[in-house]
Amino acid sequence: MKKRGIIKESRSPWRSPMVVVPKPDGSIQLCIDYRKLNEIAMFNAFLMPQINDNLERIGHAQFILTLDLTKGYWQIPVVKEDKEETAFGTPWGLFQFKRMPFGLHGAAASFQQLMEQILAPHKNYVVAYIDDIIVFSPNWETHCQHLRQVLKSLR
Repeated sequence: MKKRGIIKESRSPWRSPMVVVPKPDGSIQLCIDYRKLNEIAMFNAFLMPQINDNLERIGHAQFILTLDLTKGYWQIPVVKEDKEETAFGTPWGLFQFKRMPFGLHGAAASFQQLMEQILAPHKNYVVAYIDDIIVFSPNWETHCQHLRQVLKSLR
């Protein structure tokens, strides 16, 4: 994450613990336990979409494509005044996020809100649920046009 510019070394007075979480396949995943920070952080009250509403909007589309914005949260910079609060301890030192971390209770709503703003011009043929985007169209030619437009907006 440091090489990718997601985190940087920190001298923050804040520190959340890093925890090891076993995955179903037996491997491990390192996570930051932001429960204490989440208790005092302001919650983003942006309304998350209902899955049934999204499915209804897709309706009778003949062509459906899904885009998974892998590690989409990391595309969003953390504002300067909040970076220190994202600090976490590791055996290699203290680090803080430069990009939005997973685990903050407002992260999903913030990401959803951003996706809805970016994709607003495409609301007639796109639904987004956090980092998954569904492009739907009545025919192939229109679908190709829709996909080009969505990718241009995401770029």
